Amino acid sequence: MAISANSFIYLPFTPIPVTTQVLTVLLSGLFLGSRWALTSQVFYILMGLMGFPVFSGFKNGITALPGPTGGYIIGFMAAAFATGYIYENLLKKNMSNTRNLFACLASCTAGVILIHLFGFIHLAGYFYSTGGVYPVSAILIKTWELGTRPFLIIDFLKVITAGIIINLNRIKK
Repeated sequence: MAISANSFIYLPFTPIPVTTQVLTVLLSGLFLGSRWALTSQVFYILMGLMGFPVFSGFKNGITALPGPTGGYIIGFMAAAFATGYIYENLLKKNMSNTRNLFACLASCTAGVILIHLFGFIHLAGYFYSTGGVYPVSAILIKTWELGTRPFLIIDFLKVITAGIIINLNRIKK
């Protein structure tokens, strides 16, 4: 997770970097299952809070969470758990490869939605607290334009990538 956090690029128009963290979170849910995926994300966040430079841009400490990316970081826990939980429960049924791919894509889509939900709420609060007096509608539009919309296509490509990886792994077995 720390490596994927620091494999990033910043887009010139948003304070949120593009990283491979979302893909790592999704894969942790798929491969580790809900409980261990959640545990891995809790340890990742604890490492950052203890001072290890594991957050994007080699940030660390308690000051990283109130910043613009804090909600996404917290959302990783929910997404890892939900991705694993949904995938585990869909796999309990006897599934063909087509249905397995559907289970993977559905669970990963839920994970991405959770990451964006946590990130959106936190980023809106961040913009509200640092941006002066603006109408709430302007803050929500700014949050959508800078924190969600630019990443939707990229993150759904990560969902497809996770689907390919999990199915290649399943075929090898």
